[in-house]
Amino acid sequence: MHGCGSALLNEDDPRSTVANQTDWQTLTKAAFIFGIAFAIYFASRSPGLDDWDSVQFAMGIREFNLWKHQPHPPGYPLYIFFAWLPVRLFGWSTEFSLHFVNCAGGALFVAAWFCIVRLQFGERFAWLAAGTLAITPVVWMTSIRALTDSLAAGLLSVQLFCSLLFRNEGRTRQLITTALFGAAAAGVRPQLLPVALLILVAPFFRRRAGAGIWLTGGAIFVAGCLLWLVPTWYIQSTLPGPVTGWRSYPAQLYSQWLWRFGQPGVFIGGSHITLLYFAKQFALHILGWFGIGLGFLWSPPTLIAGTLLALSSLVVYAARFNEQDRNFWKTHWAWALFQIALVFCFLPADQRYYLVIMPLLLVALLRGFWHMRIPLCLGMFLFPALLLSISIPATIESHREPAPPIKAVRFLQQQYSPDQRGDVLLFLAHCQRHFKWYAPEFTVFDDLPSSAVPAERLQKAKAIYTDELRLARSPGCQLALAAEFSRSVVIYGKHHDIRLFQFKRLSAP
Repeated sequence: MHGCGSALLNEDDPRSTVANQTDWQTLTKAAFIFGIAFAIYFASRSPGLDDWDSVQFAMGIREFNLWKHQPHPPGYPLYIFFAWLPVRLFGWSTEFSLHFVNCAGGALFVAAWFCIVRLQFGERFAWLAAGTLAITPVVWMTSIRALTDSLAAGLLSVQLFCSLLFRNEGRTRQLITTALFGAAAAGVRPQLLPVALLILVAPFFRRRAGAGIWLTGGAIFVAGCLLWLVPTWYIQSTLPGPVTGWRSYPAQLYSQWLWRFGQPGVFIGGSHITLLYFAKQFALHILGWFGIGLGFLWSPPTLIAGTLLALSSLVVYAARFNEQDRNFWKTHWAWALFQIALVFCFLPADQRYYLVIMPLLLVALLRGFWHMRIPLCLGMFLFPALLLSISIPATIESHREPAPPIKAVRFLQQQYSPDQRGDVLLFLAHCQRHFKWYAPEFTVFDDLPSSAVPAERLQKAKAIYTDELRLARSPGCQLALAAEFSRSVVIYGKHHDIRLFQFKRLSAP
């Protein structure tokens, strides 16, 4: 009996096919995948701005001011530019434009990995991998939200594909596109700059490139980065703030990193590194690939089924690791480990930061099923079916219902008429950006304790609410839960549970 790869899908042999060649037929298929993925993502996009960062991007399109965190440093300049352009040229709404750009980024991500997997494993497996990637919960959920991650992952993946072509063929145009797409990925999400640089130079070592190649690739990459860095630096230098002039942008970057180093949930050195702390971070980051990235935490049945399928596949994959798999990981291990280390050490455990790692995880899982014998190899179809059973209900809920912070805004809008909202005081640590965007008529105190506001003003308020208990520090106040809004962490982890508390009684002055 033969393995499932040859018996069912007739796996291509890269030595006897055109799997290692790029032609118009391949690009046409990639364009087809892009179109289908974009249509699915755009039709199922979120009805609003789910994330705090999404609101900041929307504010940044109106006024690109990093001092006001519109958006926060480093500014994500190319993402803002790509979303601002349709608003300016076609009159699109800010939210529509942001969603359009992000859905296109998610589709580009899927199409690029079809090309990468085809190049290394053949076309039939590439179709399976691309289809599975498109319906993976974290890919789908991130692509339908106004965030930088999908577009950045798409551009970085195109750079990776061009880098592989340059490694194999060594053409100048491939070097140019590798450098430019790397610079574009860094412009959309500057935190990816070191990873993009590593992907650029990796084939130089493989080909033992001379100084001319190094200088050409480096010069094009630097020039591409300057195309977004110089305008960003100039715009920020013209704005009023604590630091003005050419020192403004460096000061903004420094302030952001200074904040990051003091956050234990963001910077791994922000707390004492104990075995328990490291285990917790490992569970949130790495095991989160399966629980949230692949969506196994959607329900107890999906957790059990997903765990069994994943474990069986990975065991078989390790046992039947062949030369193709070895070459694949030799190609990708360096940049992948670098990206994992950067996220693990300097970013929260949001799975969207690991988006570019998901294709590698899926390749390992699908190749494990691929190596199994009939009928066990049918798991290669069961696994995408499991992901689809998670992604479809999650997408329907995400598309039909607004995010918890938006629900909180609408709840208070229903409670108070427009002329009353100015007298409603909100002490917010999670929803303040959403209130400033969707309901600016409310009086919002941004992460400020109620004790910092004069008692006279608190007494005259129509009502007082908070979404964070630590902000309720007024003596004699009594809190009551006014409303709670939640959804699954698989749909989106950040702000997945919002509780609004109302101040019921205040002490006399």
